[in-house]
Order: sequence, then C-alpha cells, then structure tokens
Amino acid sequence: MDKITKNHFTAKIMAAIAMAVVSGSALAGGLLSASFGDATFTAPTTIDNEYWPLLPLGVTSRAFTYIGETADGCVIDVISSTAGDIKTLSGDDNPAFAGFVAQVIRDEEWEVEDCDTIPTDEDLAELTFDWYAQDDYGNIWYLGEASRDFGDGCPSQAEVPLGTEDWRALDFGDWQEECTEGSWEAGQYGPDGEIIAEAGIVVPSDFPTGEFGDPLSPGTFYMQEVAEGAEDMAKILKLNASVSIESGDFEGDWENCRKVKEWTPLEPGGSVEHKYYCPGLGLLLINGLTGGPTESEVLIEMNSTP
Repeated sequence: MDKITKNHFTAKIMAAIAMAVVSGSALAGGLLSASFGDATFTAPTTIDNEYWPLLPLGVTSRAFTYIGETADGCVIDVISSTAGDIKTLSGDDNPAFAGFVAQVIRDEEWEVEDCDTIPTDEDLAELTFDWYAQDDYGNIWYLGEASRDFGDGCPSQAEVPLGTEDWRALDFGDWQEECTEGSWEAGQYGPDGEIIAEAGIVVPSDFPTGEFGDPLSPGTFYMQEVAEGAEDMAKILKLNASVSIESGDFEGDWENCRKVKEWTPLEPGGSVEHKYYCPGLGLLLINGLTGGPTESEVLIEMNSTP
C-alpha cells in the first residue's frame, strides 16, 4: 500500500457525490442458481470480474482506497491484494473444501476525527483477511475471513498480530469471541459448533451459470456469507445505474453500473447499504442507508503494480 499523505487526502476528500439512477428492464430475478459444488476453478486466484477486478492476470498487487464521512468523523478503508498471498482451506468439517486455494484480500479500516487527519496505527479499527476465489464463469466466491477488531477492550495489533492463519488456531484468550466474532471459514463449524460455513458469492458474473444459462437480472438475490452469526445477503436492484463523481481520480460519469442492496436477515431493521459496481473499475460508491451509522464511501484511488 502506498504511503498516505495529508495532501493526498486534502485534495480528494471534498469529492461531492451526485447519483442518478437510470431505469431499465426489470426481469423476474429470483435466487441465484450458481452453486459452488458445481463450479469449476481453473485459476481461482485470478480475480478479473469487470465489476470488481481485484487481481487480474499480470497484476502482482492492487489496492483500492475508499473514504467517507460519518456522524462521528471519517472512515478510511483500504482493500488490497498481492499475487501469491493465498489461503488453503482445511475442510475440517466438510471435505469438499479441503485443500481449496483462495486469494487473500486484506481490508484495513481506520476511523479518524475528520477526513484531513492522516491515519496512524492507533486509528486502525478493524483488520480483516478475506478469502476470495473466481470460478470459470467469472463469479467471485467468498470463502471466509480472519477478522479482528481493535479498541474498546480489544488488544492492539502489536500485542497480538493477526495473520492469514486458520482463525480457530490463534490463541486470543478471553477476548477472542468478542474481538474476532466476524471470523469464519467455509468447510468448518462455527465457534458454537452449530452449522458448517459454506461459500457465498460476493460479485456474480453477467452469466453466473455460463453463457448458455440465464443472465443476471434485476431482482436476483444471493447469499454472500453463509456462516454462524454471519448471513449477509445481496440483491441486484439495477444493471444500468449511473454514478457521477465531481472531483478526485474518478471524476466523471460512470454508466451501466450495478446497483446492489446488501443487508443481513439476522438483524431486522439493521444496516442496509447500496453499492455501485462499475464495469472496468469495480466498487465505486457505497451508500449507507438505515440502521446503524449512516455513511457514504467513495473510491478515491486505485493503485496497481504489474
């Protein structure tokens, strides 16, 4: 990740975001029929789905930086990936996942008082290692994460480092349940031993079951996380939304973007987000709606290393 400078943030934080939604054809939608068990993964760590190209072939590292103002200050989120940084699933409780290789996606979130503040290690609020893989049809699958919260009684990263290991093997002591409660791995039972986590889809392709199958359509919904205490869902609202960014690296109008609603059925009335994925770029804009802290985050920088 490139060093973040104060000038960098001062120049980009004031990006005003205007959003216009274009009406389009409304098809029946329904539950996404793509199945992890039926999918093939010739190159699972090459993630080049045009709606979130996290690590395309020929790119050794890539980082997306998002920033947004909240009721309490400012959030800075950096999502990055490096070729060769992989997670091998153990499949302890479901051998179908044993030995499966996924790309590690590092997600660092800082919380600062205002968006002109340069974040430091003390401002790190959450560090997550997500495990993604792309199938041959272009769907990006979500296979788990090792997640850590900081502050409010949780140790610092310096006190207890978090790597990409199996999260259940880490000795976190008494604070493990509270500070790592978002962690899970496909093919393993959750911490309470009630259900085995399964793979979900984070970004589907235009033809989730192949070019001869049904195309993605408005109304299509799918599970993103299928784990104990983590059941996030998403629904395609539009396939041709428009997003206008008035300043920053991505100033201009972006067309034919996907508008996706994300929520969890475990928290009725909880947080709901609308995310906008634009072709050739990926996740451009996140609008927080009801439930919890309402915030909007916008992509301000994407760095790639060949």
